[in-house]
Amino acid sequence: MSLRPPSLLRRALRSIPGPSRIPYIARPAPRLLALSTSRRGISTTFPRRRDVSAEPLDEIPIKTISASEYEDISDHDMDILHESLETLCEDHPSGQWEVEYSSGVLTLSIPPHGTYVINKQPPNHQIWLSSPVSGPARFGLSPDGKWVHCRIPRVTLASLVEDEIRKFIESDGTALEWEGLDGLK
Repeated sequence: MSLRPPSLLRRALRSIPGPSRIPYIARPAPRLLALSTSRRGISTTFPRRRDVSAEPLDEIPIKTISASEYEDISDHDMDILHESLETLCEDHPSGQWEVEYSSGVLTLSIPPHGTYVINKQPPNHQIWLSSPVSGPARFGLSPDGKWVHCRIPRVTLASLVEDEIRKFIESDGTALEWEGLDGLK
């Protein structure tokens, strides 16, 4: 297969009509507004500068650790999560709750509420959570050894997962006593 010389290609491209060569009637109408103002719940106005908060976001302190330290800490904490959630699944009266842990990925299935996926992210030294309630979240290791939400510093991995699961237990109407995620900071 041979390529055309550049001069032939330029001549061929010149023969294709550009926007200025297309008759006015054939051109699409310019879109000035992407959204209609009649749609409910969609604002087409932008906030003025004075309406936007000028306060900086809280600085989230993340502990700098080596790859081997991350592996040790994250393996230990994922094991604690797995053991605690396994006990919960065994004690749940429905018998349908299941937890699996393999290759740094923990999956907790809670029918009919949904599935949690908690996995290690070694490249950036984080633990990621996918929750059927709160959605995706990333957690970094704080200086005091807690896995802290990367956007909301007052939320830890342990507190978020424990609070959501306790709500599921309450909504199921079971009198299940669960110790929670003891041992996980």
